[in-house]
Parts: sequence; structure tokens; C-alpha cells
Amino acid sequence: MNGMTGDGFGFQEMPLGFGFALAMNEPAMRGYAGLSETEKEHLLMKCRDAKSKEEMQRIVDSLVPDTDLRAIADEERFL
Repeated sequence: MNGMTGDGFGFQEMPLGFGFALAMNEPAMRGYAGLSETEKEHLLMKCRDAKSKEEMQRIVDSLVPDTDLRAIADEERFL
């Protein structure tokens, strides 16, 4: 098994804080489900590198449809 649950979310590989935040935000969860496997891997790496709860929340918020993930990545380059 590759760490994926039957629902395709990959919760076993997901950082705990991200999983909780995602579970509390249904639009973000739908956004996460719509990502490609490569996009999910990149996102999970960003989550593992998050230094604060606020940074993690920005990542979750970026998953809400019509939010540009690239804008979040560009924003972090300047922090």
C-alpha cells in the first residue's frame, strides 16, 4: 500500500496539523482532492516546512477553489 486510504486523500502521510485544518474546511478539502498527486506531494512538503499555525492555515486557505496556489508560494519567497 502506498499510504493512501480508500478515499484518495493520503491521510497517513499527511502532517497531523494539516489534516485537522483540512478536516475543518470542506472547500479546502475539495480543493485538495482535486490536486494531482505531484501537486499534493509539493503541498505536503510545504506543510512539513510550515513554521507556525498561521502559515499552515494560509496553506489550507490556498486550497479553497479560486485561490491561486502560486500566489501563496510567491508570497512565502519574500518572507
